[in-house]
Amino acid sequence: MLLNKLARKNYFVALLILLGITTLAVVTAFTLTALIPDALGRNPYHYEITSVSEFEPWKIEVDGLNINLPSGGIIATVNQTDRKRGVIILGEGIYQQDGEDLADKQVGGIFLTLENSLFEEIRGGNIFIPVENNVLLGEISAIAEKQVGIPPIWDDTIPLSFHSRQNGLVYYYFLTPDGKPILPPEAITTDTGLGGTFIVYSLFIIIMILVITIFSLEHRYSNHWIHLRKTPVSSISIILVPVTAATIFIAEYVDLKLPWGDDYSQGIGYIVIIVFLILMHRIGIIDRLDFGLRRERILHGYFLALISAILIIGAIRSLPEGLSFNGLSAAIRFPLMFLFIGLPREMIWRGYIQTILSRKTGANKGLILTMVIAAVIRLAAVFINTPWMLYYPYIYLDILILAPGIAAILGYVYLRTENIMAPALIYSLIVFLPDYILY
Repeated sequence: MLLNKLARKNYFVALLILLGITTLAVVTAFTLTALIPDALGRNPYHYEITSVSEFEPWKIEVDGLNINLPSGGIIATVNQTDRKRGVIILGEGIYQQDGEDLADKQVGGIFLTLENSLFEEIRGGNIFIPVENNVLLGEISAIAEKQVGIPPIWDDTIPLSFHSRQNGLVYYYFLTPDGKPILPPEAITTDTGLGGTFIVYSLFIIIMILVITIFSLEHRYSNHWIHLRKTPVSSISIILVPVTAATIFIAEYVDLKLPWGDDYSQGIGYIVIIVFLILMHRIGIIDRLDFGLRRERILHGYFLALISAILIIGAIRSLPEGLSFNGLSAAIRFPLMFLFIGLPREMIWRGYIQTILSRKTGANKGLILTMVIAAVIRLAAVFINTPWMLYYPYIYLDILILAPGIAAILGYVYLRTENIMAPALIYSLIVFLPDYILY
């Protein structure tokens, strides 16, 4: 509000202030990522068996883990980089964690992600003999397919994986004798690394909001929006906000097992909500329903949307090396995603929920309340679908920063453009493009 008033009086001064704040935020973010190298996430890891070996009797002691396998066992490497590797170790023996015997949990193995140098240290002189028995290889392959590995967060948008320790043991969880994960996992994190991650991604969101403000500094609310804000909101419209949010949760996070697959199943849920709200409007239960689709605003905001999408993808995933589109399938997939997911989703989130809350409490408070709803829905999804993830500290980056942060960006773009097509384009791009970006 203060910058808007200043921009009306002196656009150049307001622009300089914004550029200065943005530059400071960018420098701070880059400094933190340099000081805390593991603060940023990366592409989710691909797990695939690269080797399977039998080993001799083995004692493993590392970071509170004590594993004694007197009869030997099987080790399978499922992921390996220049610095780290993920392995599955299977064998009958004694498994202890922080001095506690885990016999009551029926442990028959462990999934470990650790530094290569640490792996060689704990391996010692143990001899690994490659397995050639096809039946055993098939059993190990079936066990590998059950593993969650290092879990990605924000996996329905731009999936990210984290591990915050440069050296030593990174992450592990135990396995049942038949190879099923015993969750929750143990992620070896530090307060500095975790705190740095939260600060860096918070700065990313702030930088994007500042950039959007810079590119829309001349924005003024239209007469339609001013009139809309002065129009009283019915109690039924307010009550329908949490009802609509609950229905969005079902559409986005409940597996409905539709016969035609899950690619666009969310869109069916969105369309059902839109039809319901239109019906409520037609019979006079709710008023002033336009979903952000107005002829006079239809050409506004696409450049801002494109800039926002590029910033989001660049900040979350870093700069790409190139793009890889699969010809006609990609050309068809994007408009379908926009029409059946991006647009109906934003018509509900921004066109209805945020608009109703903004009419009731003001534009800024309405945006903040929409962010809170987005965070609550994400928390509910994790609690219901993968409750063990609540023990994985990086999931709270998704719940507290990324989910409400993207809601803030989409909602802010909608406020600055008053065209629902702009946030719909942003959402569609950040879901579509990561599948075709090369890193």
